[in-house]
Amino acid sequence: MIVRPPVPATCNKAGANYKSEVTHLEYAPRRAYDEWLAICDAIVACGGDALYHVEAADDPFLGHAELVVDGDGAIRSAGSRELLGEVAAVDTGRAFTANGPWVTRADGRLRAVMQHMLPHRRSEAGYHHALLASIADAAGLTLETAENPHRWEGMADIAVVGDRVVLTYAVAGHYDRGLAPKSARSSREGVTFAADHAGVPPSARVHAELVYPHVHGDTVHFGARPIDGPAVLVHYAGGLWGDGHDVVTRALPGRVVSIGMADAVHNYAGNSRQVNRGVLVNEAVSAGFGSAIERLGLAVHRVPVRELFGKAGGGPACATLPLPATLRVPANAPFRFSVNRAAAVARRETIPERLRVSPEFFTGKARG
Repeated sequence: MIVRPPVPATCNKAGANYKSEVTHLEYAPRRAYDEWLAICDAIVACGGDALYHVEAADDPFLGHAELVVDGDGAIRSAGSRELLGEVAAVDTGRAFTANGPWVTRADGRLRAVMQHMLPHRRSEAGYHHALLASIADAAGLTLETAENPHRWEGMADIAVVGDRVVLTYAVAGHYDRGLAPKSARSSREGVTFAADHAGVPPSARVHAELVYPHVHGDTVHFGARPIDGPAVLVHYAGGLWGDGHDVVTRALPGRVVSIGMADAVHNYAGNSRQVNRGVLVNEAVSAGFGSAIERLGLAVHRVPVRELFGKAGGGPACATLPLPATLRVPANAPFRFSVNRAAAVARRETIPERLRVSPEFFTGKARG
């Protein structure tokens, strides 16, 4: 899995999903980092690994007990007037690597169709380009990337269920019917372009529209691979527009495991991530949901996401980007979390414990 540590100067600046619409004035960057560490540890505990780069862009924000964001977006250390950075220049959503490229392997090539995000997140593609280049080099592969010309918010809208692939997207006026217009999400053209590039045959594709507040398919469902039996879609029926749920169930007869509304909307149960025989879930999911996963023969790994999910709107799946199962990376590769865990844990002591945002920062900001 590709991961990316949350930025130390983390806060909601865009209001692009129903969690980040809330104008929180206090954040806990170190707690968010601890949640990221817990996700990485769970991946390793399941027999996988998390691949990432440490970023020099974080350096100005490290070593401060508390950061403040002024009304104009300037970031400073509490009690100081020294300018450390500007919120507008910070990739505050970067921890959510599921909004990343679809990576496949063909012969000696590592191929990636890049995400086409909202303007405030487009700079995140640089991280994926750089890390994929390191991964390809370590694996002895050539990296090939393609740009998606259509709105596509990455693998968050792709759910692989055995030989079928569920592709989710949004249509303005359907997605946000009866509401103030919301930010554009993945388009049908975008998910289709990505599926074409990944080599998914049209007969294997299942298209379904999202409905607010489900900004991506990974807030509705995820593909799971039981120990015995065919792959299933663990799915919330209320997350799709119109007859979307019926379309999915017809395409996957007898292969849909239901998620209840409380777990789906309040606990992001659809944002779970399977790694080998384990499934990473928000620690707040119900016992019933956990039992449903265990009945598939899979182990449940609960991880805390109070800061990442509760304020920014993400969970285990949002924070992880799957790579091809056929990819082989050297065990000592320097970008492996399992290799660098001690340094990653030591880094947490440099992450600010608190970040406060001036109320004036949100004055007049557009929502949705």
